[in-house]
Amino acid sequence: MRLRLGALPLLADLRRPDSRPRRDDVAAGLLTAALLLPQALAYAQLAGLPARAGVLASLLPAIVYALFGRSRALAVGPVAVAALMVAEALARHAPEAALVSTAAVILAAEVGLLLLLLRGLRWGGLVALISHPVLLGFTAGAALLILLSQLAPLLGLALPRAGPLATLQAVVAALPRVDPLAAAPGLLAMLMLLARPLWAAALRRARLGADAIDTTLRTLPLVVVLLALLAVALLPEAARARLQLVGPLDWAAPAVDLPALADAGLWRALLPSAALIALVAFVESIAVARVLAARRREAVRPDAELGALGLANLAAAFSSAMPVAGSFSRSVVNAQAGARTQLAGVIAAFAVGALALLGSGVLALLPRGVLAAIIIVAVVALLDWRRAAEIYRYDRREALALAITLAGVLLLGIEAGLLVGVLLALGQALRRTMRPHITALGRVPGTEHFRNPRRHAVEQSPGLLLLRVDESLYFANIAAVEDRLEAELAAAGGPAVVRDLVLVLSAVSAIDASAEEALEAWAHSLEERGLRLHLAEVKGPVMDRLRQGRLARRLEGRIHLSTHAAVAALEQDRGAAAG
Repeated sequence: MRLRLGALPLLADLRRPDSRPRRDDVAAGLLTAALLLPQALAYAQLAGLPARAGVLASLLPAIVYALFGRSRALAVGPVAVAALMVAEALARHAPEAALVSTAAVILAAEVGLLLLLLRGLRWGGLVALISHPVLLGFTAGAALLILLSQLAPLLGLALPRAGPLATLQAVVAALPRVDPLAAAPGLLAMLMLLARPLWAAALRRARLGADAIDTTLRTLPLVVVLLALLAVALLPEAARARLQLVGPLDWAAPAVDLPALADAGLWRALLPSAALIALVAFVESIAVARVLAARRREAVRPDAELGALGLANLAAAFSSAMPVAGSFSRSVVNAQAGARTQLAGVIAAFAVGALALLGSGVLALLPRGVLAAIIIVAVVALLDWRRAAEIYRYDRREALALAITLAGVLLLGIEAGLLVGVLLALGQALRRTMRPHITALGRVPGTEHFRNPRRHAVEQSPGLLLLRVDESLYFANIAAVEDRLEAELAAAGGPAVVRDLVLVLSAVSAIDASAEEALEAWAHSLEERGLRLHLAEVKGPVMDRLRQGRLARRLEGRIHLSTHAAVAALEQDRGAAAG
């Protein structure tokens, strides 16, 4: 069977005469690796997994996505929010230390299989399930949970995992017994990372170019890691024993408990968590891919991304790693460094693998507090309060969804909080469709345009009522729509004043069988009261359906191409009758 190049976008890119491997891809890959290695170790710590799980998640999954992914700059690997979701799932369903790596592999496999299933069903539109305010509230809540979870390792404390409030109380209670030496690496790393504006100013005074400054600052986490390793290596053994260190990356140790891997009960227990991780991973990845594609004037195909992310997560399971997704910070670095193809992702994966393999003994000396500092500084960027304030000013209901999702994540947990936000957003959307906007219309003088008389100066024909319905009609809203239409008819004077009522359906994209039946019955009711119902601006697909029902037969000759045509015909009929 011959493999089509269309299925492997990277190979197709590299075969083009203008897309040979470039220095830009190599430079971008190496720079991304400099950011990826510290994050891989940090996010494994956040997930409650051995450090090697984060490194492994940066290798084969990244290469698989590079082969099958359509986004040329998206950097796939371990990410903070997914790592936190993994940690919560493991704490609930695999609390035993011997099971965490196996459970993480099961999660990665389930995430991959679910994404591939959605790809087969062509459900790329699933991204719409999480509205932007809900995603913003979820991300902010997850960021706060991450911050709280990293306070203990930042200060060199060994505390059991607990809820956010319990964690905060435990950290505060433990402050008097903080070992200054144990807390020093994390706090100093935090200061170095937060001093980014000062480093930028110093580099500008040194007359470095903007690109050189940006590149240097991007590698700051790696610089912090190297300085921490050097400092720990110089400490005496007794002082080193007081630090919480990453420890050796034991590549030879078995990562998976085979009997547990075959436990169907564990697979079932982890499936709901895997479904939410898959949803968040896809939404986060497609959001980043779209931002980068817009800058490059490229297209992103959600269904194709579902497949590529699914294969990447199966690769993560195969390599005993943790679930993966597209990373915003690394993808931006990759794009800004000039990545032209996913060759940059392949180079980044090999660079991380080489660094981790050759330096595994050295990385064992890395303090966990330094990784906590990297995590904290990375997730601070997720707290977008300015955008939250803009949403509050724009739409209070959307802001409420954001706030409830944020509170749900903090109080109920990351999975339950996300579900609350999604259900609330869907409920708000359903409520809007169940109570659609309906307005009377009048002609703008001297034109063929018809507008809301509350907003424009319009002319209205006596005995004629024009009503526009701004939503598709279906079983859930047709009763409310009929009540509102009756209210508008009564406000216009009822049958004593109105003789013809025109429904303008320019905004109606569908009318289901329940709505068609109700409209036909309402048209009959109007006729009994001496009124005639008309339709105008019916869309082609809607008209095709209506022709199969009784409403179109009842309204024969009273379905008009446009509102102007309807008014002109009725005014002509009235004039002829008067003559």
